Amino acid sequence: MSEKTEMNLFMGPQHPSMHGLWSIRLTIDGETIVDADSQIGYLHRGYEKLLTNRKYDQGIPICDRLCYVESHSWSTAYTHSIEGVYQVEIPDKAKWLRIITLELQRIASHCLWLAAMSVDIGALTMLIYPMNAREIILNMLEMITGARMTYNYVRIGGVWADLPPNFEKRMDASFEEFNRLHFEFLDLLEEAQIFRIRTQGIGTLTREEALDFGTVGPVARASGVDFDVRRDDPYFGYDELDFRVVVRHEGDCYARYRVRLEEMQESINICWQAWDKYNALKATDPYRNMDIPRRPPKGEVYRRIETGRGEGGFFIVSEGKDTPYRVRIKSPVFNNLRTLTPLIVGGKLADIPAVMGSIDLCVGDLDR
Repeated sequence: MSEKTEMNLFMGPQHPSMHGLWSIRLTIDGETIVDADSQIGYLHRGYEKLLTNRKYDQGIPICDRLCYVESHSWSTAYTHSIEGVYQVEIPDKAKWLRIITLELQRIASHCLWLAAMSVDIGALTMLIYPMNAREIILNMLEMITGARMTYNYVRIGGVWADLPPNFEKRMDASFEEFNRLHFEFLDLLEEAQIFRIRTQGIGTLTREEALDFGTVGPVARASGVDFDVRRDDPYFGYDELDFRVVVRHEGDCYARYRVRLEEMQESINICWQAWDKYNALKATDPYRNMDIPRRPPKGEVYRRIETGRGEGGFFIVSEGKDTPYRVRIKSPVFNNLRTLTPLIVGGKLADIPAVMGSIDLCVGDLDR
């Protein structure tokens, strides 16, 4: 009789903890993971080709669909790159409006991530608290943009609408209620011994490994990589704001969880600073630059922003026509998913949901 104890296991795209259509081919020895191979491409929708078949402004709502969890980040990143192609500037009011909405979108994205990760590792009650907190943020975004998921709020040269009346009161009440819920579910997790056991020391990524794999966003910052596009390659008006880039050095699932939790509070801080800058402007100041050339000049541009998952950007090549010649999308999830195999090999099968959850995957922008 053979003494081989290893077996192959297909953790397929239908698995509830996969967070999208992708899979892992595992080799296990009992409960120990010997090898792993991530399988992507199930959700390839040809977005880069779609964008070359449409006029520049027609591609904005398409980019909203790249990742439904933070659709506004992707349409803003695309529009930001288009403005580089057209060589146009946006008004100051549009800058602060974009920053406010981007930070609200970051908070909403982190809330959904926390709800999903908590359920994956057995904290079923935590599905409700972050989702309730997310609803508060979505209500604010709906008040500004008129939508709750795919916003189509940005335009080449600015945004399509100003803030509604009495928005400051809505911000004040909403953030107060959000903070109450935020610290409630923080207490629930921090006091839960099971949560700590399943996250602390699990899926540890060193700083050297994070740099070697090219990780970005909270995954990199949880391993001691002090980089944030908002601070290190500022866009809009981030260089005029005072905020802390959250960095930890443990590199485990718990550190990645803590980075995102603290980023939510920093985003609220940024929103208030952006509001003060916005409030200093006149009500009649424009929120959109209407002086846009009919066609862009020839050239190529890469611009990036800090999405909730890390650096996301668009490389656009223009031949002087009203449609781009080439578009390439940089996905933070594509970079971060490369770390999954070294993080789970040698660990236990039950650790996979915690590690995957802490990476925060969105297959929409991964496969594109």
